[in-house]
Amino acid sequence: MIDEHILDRLRAIVGDRNLKTGDAIGLLDGGADPRNLDAAVLVSPATVDQVSRIAALCNESAIAIVPHGGRTGLVGGGVSRPGQIILSLSLLAQIEEISAEAGIAVVQAGVTLQALQDAAAQHGLSPGIDLASRGSATIGGMIATNAGGMDAFRHGTMRQRILGLEAVLPDGRIMRDMAKVAKSNEGYDLKQLFIGSEGTLGMVTRAVIKLVPRERHTATALVACSSVTAAVGLFHELNVNRELGLLRCEFMVEDYFGLAAQTLGPPSLAQFAPAPAYLIVENDANDASRAQEQLEAALTAPLESAAVIDALIARNGKERSEIWNIREDSNVVNRIHPTSLWFDVSVPLDALDAWLDGFYQRLARIGLSGFVFGHLGDGNLHVGIAGVSSPADKDAAKAALYGDLRAVGGSFSAEHGIGSEKKTELGAYADPVKFSLMRSVKTLLDPRGIMNPGKIFD
Repeated sequence: MIDEHILDRLRAIVGDRNLKTGDAIGLLDGGADPRNLDAAVLVSPATVDQVSRIAALCNESAIAIVPHGGRTGLVGGGVSRPGQIILSLSLLAQIEEISAEAGIAVVQAGVTLQALQDAAAQHGLSPGIDLASRGSATIGGMIATNAGGMDAFRHGTMRQRILGLEAVLPDGRIMRDMAKVAKSNEGYDLKQLFIGSEGTLGMVTRAVIKLVPRERHTATALVACSSVTAAVGLFHELNVNRELGLLRCEFMVEDYFGLAAQTLGPPSLAQFAPAPAYLIVENDANDASRAQEQLEAALTAPLESAAVIDALIARNGKERSEIWNIREDSNVVNRIHPTSLWFDVSVPLDALDAWLDGFYQRLARIGLSGFVFGHLGDGNLHVGIAGVSSPADKDAAKAALYGDLRAVGGSFSAEHGIGSEKKTELGAYADPVKFSLMRSVKTLLDPRGIMNPGKIFD
């Protein structure tokens, strides 16, 4: 437990209102993992200086800090335990600047993605990244986990979106590298150490984000493809079509689409053409009618070939929302199969069909079933494995999933990070020299080991 004199010192920094303990913790939303609030001590600094003072105090007293953003992480990166302090960055929620001329936004870590999207849209711009959890995911958390999402194949992950960054180090020092330009070749790019570090090296407090032109008018289609290979081929065809302006290309295997469509509806989707693979494609144009015309034209030849079985183009916002709901309400799998395990992997597109075939064969041999969807443009798959009822089943499921992933050039962790859930995989699959260097960086920046212990590695 945290000594009372430490709590008094924390109150002196942030005030009574911004330090929560005991019963007050029970009133908070734990987010994606109920263990997130187990520390039962949560401090919410309102300024970067307060973050710095808290870090210095905890470093001096060897008290672990677990940084929290929107608590949307899915790999246990925000899990805490008694004796630690949760540091919430939710009060650092100012959008300090948006410059249409420079194409940048300067934001504090607690700003939600939705808030930044809305603010940038007033200038005809976008942060160039989108997630289903946009309403609660914070920029600081997205930086810490190197979030990707459905726009990553066009604009990259958070590594590519960040121009400048401010971070508080474990000893309270503040590193400010807040460049507002893409070309800043000033030695080691240390900000990249904090992007994807999951709060283990320090706390991101502010960032400069590169903005892109906002989409104007979109058209959306649900496409049934004759095979996974046909779906990959269609993506490439649409992606190189300069007239189309492809925005998004989401992928669903028949197992996932069938369950989601039948459960979520409406009838038009539940009765849509049976197929091995489905895509949701979306494009952009100067006006709505032009966007729809371009999408229809781009799908005409594939529909006349054997590659596409059928296509359904949304006629209005309601139909678009219904199509996207099939993809974004992935919790439907958990509602039907409560014991499902979820994984987040990447597979090169030229190996996707063969890899999926092998994966399903391995699952069948151990009596489990899978549900697969993801972001096709960058080969990022979200994989649910149902029927897991024992530790042995869990081990078998992992073996089926990871079996030949490295051999084809894939990754066991695509966009959700390592957290506390994938440490074993990191130790097993990471290059040993890389793994050793990561430990060295951790020791250098956080010699007392106070920053988010038990995450990425022990």
